[in-house]
Amino acid sequence: MSEGTRRALTTTAAAVLAATMAVSLLAGCADFSDSEAAPFTGPPTGQAPKKPPPPPQLPSSGPKPPGPCIDQDPLVLATCLNEPTSLITTAEIDHAYVAERGGVITYTTTDQPNREVLRIPVDTAGDGGLTSIALSPSYEQDRLFYAYISTPTENRVVRVTPGDEPKVILGGIPKGASGNAGSLVFAGPDLVVATGNTGDPAAARDPGSLAGKVLLLPSPGTVTPARPKVLATDGGTRASLCRANKGPIFIADQGPAQDRLRVLTPGSPTTDAWTWPDRPGLAGCAVTDAGVVVSSQRTGKVELVQLPDGSTTADREPVQVLDRTRYGVFGRLATGPKGMPQGLTTNKPTPTAPTDDRVVLVPLPSGDSKAGDD
Repeated sequence: MSEGTRRALTTTAAAVLAATMAVSLLAGCADFSDSEAAPFTGPPTGQAPKKPPPPPQLPSSGPKPPGPCIDQDPLVLATCLNEPTSLITTAEIDHAYVAERGGVITYTTTDQPNREVLRIPVDTAGDGGLTSIALSPSYEQDRLFYAYISTPTENRVVRVTPGDEPKVILGGIPKGASGNAGSLVFAGPDLVVATGNTGDPAAARDPGSLAGKVLLLPSPGTVTPARPKVLATDGGTRASLCRANKGPIFIADQGPAQDRLRVLTPGSPTTDAWTWPDRPGLAGCAVTDAGVVVSSQRTGKVELVQLPDGSTTADREPVQVLDRTRYGVFGRLATGPKGMPQGLTTNKPTPTAPTDDRVVLVPLPSGDSKAGDD
């Protein structure tokens, strides 16, 4: 990219910002005490809830340039995506890497055409394909992407750099007619992997199966890493991991009996931050200063699970942030610059806008987080 183009994109970003894992398993829990990553934080007690940050402001810079894949909505950051499944935000609010289920990783900007970065062979049968991506912690030096993919026979984690062939980091993850989507997140140098339960809750409880687990791959810089540790079992059909820097890892999951937002804490089983007995179809999560934002596919809602300051357990009903009327249904979410969540719409094959599917900046509610209490 030329320096002039970079400057132009940075100017655009500033304008928009103004707008707003076959192997045997080792049972046990993760210990990050020797990791370069800061350890997960536990829930202090007696702390008051935080106030959400104010919502993003509308831009004062006028309309975006016209074009078939340009959306004039100031909160729309990228458009014309094909079955987006995973989002990596960058330091610039309107720049991102997006995984598409067919195997393409795309670089997006608000007012420039989407650019294909690399393509991975995948099998999209059922709900499989390319379902999650993560950048190497040393991406600026090694240019490595980590990806959760489906093949005709299994699900696996691979690493790949543009122009090279994918190398298997973790194979042998069962594949089923459904429940094939996975999720990846780095905790310092260590990769945390959530696997789908292949539509079989019994497999998720089976210590001999890789299905329905959350696994730790320590420093996965080689093709044959150390055996992963089991961080959590009893996973559902579609787990999504999210984490803020030096914070706990949350799991948004469609469980066998209820949807739930779980949290990983060192040396302890997972605990529920909040549960949804009506099973709205949790699809994504993003950690913010105000709590954890979650998306639901069946209901089309985006909600904020408010957490008392320093705690990982909600003490009040989630606050609805969006319904399906404005942008349709959201899938995976991610935290972007200034702690603002961004989300991928999943509206096709029945789009709600000509520019679907899109990356959207999710506005958070303003005011006291105790709003609605008596």
